[in-house]
Amino acid sequence: MQRTRRPSPAATAVYALALATAMTLWATTAQAQSLVLSNLVVDNKAGSLTAHFGVTADDVAMLAEGLRNGGSLALSCKAKLNKKSGLFGSPQIAAAELTSRLKYDSLTKEYSLQLPGREAPLKNAGLNDLLREGWGGLTLDMGSWQLLERDQEYTLTLDIRLQQTDIPNWFKRTLFFWAWDVAPSATYQLHFKY
Repeated sequence: MQRTRRPSPAATAVYALALATAMTLWATTAQAQSLVLSNLVVDNKAGSLTAHFGVTADDVAMLAEGLRNGGSLALSCKAKLNKKSGLFGSPQIAAAELTSRLKYDSLTKEYSLQLPGREAPLKNAGLNDLLREGWGGLTLDMGSWQLLERDQEYTLTLDIRLQQTDIPNWFKRTLFFWAWDVAPSATYQLHFKY
């Protein structure tokens, strides 16, 4: 009969302390990080209502360091389209979201970016180039273009968020009050008349 060897309580405590320190350092350096939106446009693409935009981080070197230290990130983008109406609010007529995952492979020395709709991730040794290629031209399909009515006003609201992923559940429960965002979430609005 083979016995499995359990780590000692001291080894477990050292591991937990190292993980907590890494997460704290990542979060501390993230305070200066912010997400920047570029070129938010609503378009008719083959009969589909689409939102096009780009996302950049203002401190890519900090992101690269965190990724090389074993972190992984997820960019979440949620859009909703509301029709402007009278006093009783603005009804939502469409919504869409996407999530893109970013990590570093220490064996190949490349950053990897998974985008929705692509089976193979984008890879590049330069994080700036990878982010420009992957997040520089994102698209959200909001539904049929026929949802829009002529001479009506609309508001497209886009929420973007960059946060750490692959955090053990026991660690999340221990620090339930902790925010895992690498950069503060940002909300942008585009008002337009069709």
